[in-house]
Amino acid sequence: MNAAASSDPRRLGVPKEIVDQGARTLHHACRSLGAFVESLAEGISTGGMSPADAGWVSASHHRHRAARRRLWAWAGWNTQLTLGNILDHVQSIQRTLVGEPVAIWSLVSLSRVVQEGTVRVCHLYEAGLSPEQRAVRMAAAWLNGARQHQIAAKDVGPEAVPEADKIWEYAERTVQRAGMTIEQDSKGRPNSAVLGSVKGPFAVNLTAIAGNRPTHLPAWYRISSAASHSTVWMVAQASSFDEDGQLVMRADPEIVTAAVLAVLGAFEDFVQTLGTYHGKDPQQALLTIRRRTLSVLERQRRWRKQAEEDARLLLDDERA
Repeated sequence: MNAAASSDPRRLGVPKEIVDQGARTLHHACRSLGAFVESLAEGISTGGMSPADAGWVSASHHRHRAARRRLWAWAGWNTQLTLGNILDHVQSIQRTLVGEPVAIWSLVSLSRVVQEGTVRVCHLYEAGLSPEQRAVRMAAAWLNGARQHQIAAKDVGPEAVPEADKIWEYAERTVQRAGMTIEQDSKGRPNSAVLGSVKGPFAVNLTAIAGNRPTHLPAWYRISSAASHSTVWMVAQASSFDEDGQLVMRADPEIVTAAVLAVLGAFEDFVQTLGTYHGKDPQQALLTIRRRTLSVLERQRRWRKQAEEDARLLLDDERA
C-alpha cells in the first residue's frame, strides 16, 4: 500500500485551505483554553472547590473533613493530567493536518481521546450537583482508576502489583474516611461509592453522557470509537483502490472538518463547565470558541458549494 498516495490531500481532493486552517484553528484554540484554565486559579475557588462545596466540607464532621478535601484535591490533579493529555492529542492532530501525507482515521481517533477526557472531567464538575453527589462521583472515579490500575498490574507482572495495591488502598482509605462506603457486585468486586442515599457507580456510560452534552457532535463518540477499533462498517467508508489496484484510505474534507469541530465542541464544554463551577464568567472564552467554530463551518460550506459546482461542470463536459 502506498501510504503517501493514499493520503495526499492534493490527490484526494481535500482542499489545502481546510487542513491548514484547521491546524491553525486548533493551535489558537489550545492557547485560549490554556489561558482560560490558568485564570481559574486566580482566587476564584477555595482549595479547588466552589463556595458551596467548600462550605459543605467545612460543615462536615471533623473526622471527614480532611479526607473530603483530599477528594477535591484528587479531582483537581486528575483535571490537570487530563487537560495535559487532551492538549497533547490536539497537538498531534495539528501535526497530522499539516504533514505529508495527511492521515484520515488517526484524526478521528485522536479527537475521540479529546472528547472522552473532556466528558470525564465535566462529569465531575457538572452544574447542578449537590456537594454529596459531586463527592460521590469523585470518589467513584478515583476508585475506578485505582481498580483498573490493579487489573493492569496483574497483566504486567508480579513486580507491578504491590504499587498498584498501595494506590488502591490509599484511595479506599480516603473514601472511607470521607464517610462513604464501597459497595460490591454479586462477585465481590467493588463497583460503587455510597454516601447516604447518594450512589456513584464506578462504570459510567460515556456514550450517553457525551450525547447529553450539547456542545459535542451527535454520535461522534460512537463513530470515533468505531474508527479507533477498526470496525469494518466505519473504516470501509474511506477505503478505495488507486490506479495500481492498491487498497487506500481516501481522506474526506467532511471527516477533517468533523474532527476539528469535535475538538472545538469539547473545548466549549470544558470552558463552560469549569468556568461555571469555579465562578469564572466563561462567556468571553465561549464566544472565542464559537467564532472559531463558525469559521470552520463557513470554510466547509464554501468547499461543499465549490465541490457541487465542479461536479456540475464535469457532468456538463461529459454530456457535451
